[in-house]
Amino acid sequence: MDYFQFCESLRSRLPGIDPQALSAWEEFIADMNAGDPRGAQQMRGELYVEMLLIQQDYGDELATSLFNMGVRHTINTFELPGAAEMLSCGMDEAALYDEITSCGWHPPEEHTQRVRFILRNLS
Repeated sequence: MDYFQFCESLRSRLPGIDPQALSAWEEFIADMNAGDPRGAQQMRGELYVEMLLIQQDYGDELATSLFNMGVRHTINTFELPGAAEMLSCGMDEAALYDEITSCGWHPPEEHTQRVRFILRNLS
């Protein structure tokens, strides 16, 4: 997913996203994929799908809040479902970030397959 498509698609789904968060996520994606445009496109697609699934599972407010957390903290795309679960249970942002970065979180295989299926159908 190219940057323009990513921004437009995400803004249409989550109109409350912070432009600074969008920039922070793009910087994170660029850092993680230095010199690899295909890797950056793949990661944007993964981030978009994760946000769609979080929106579907937890609602607009939590999805927007989690995305906007990127202004202060960005995490791996595969850690987003765990972060959404922790936020939905009332964990605050600082504790959530500490928990995710110290322990890590890996989604169940079913979730990974769900993301891959959606990504294939986006192309």
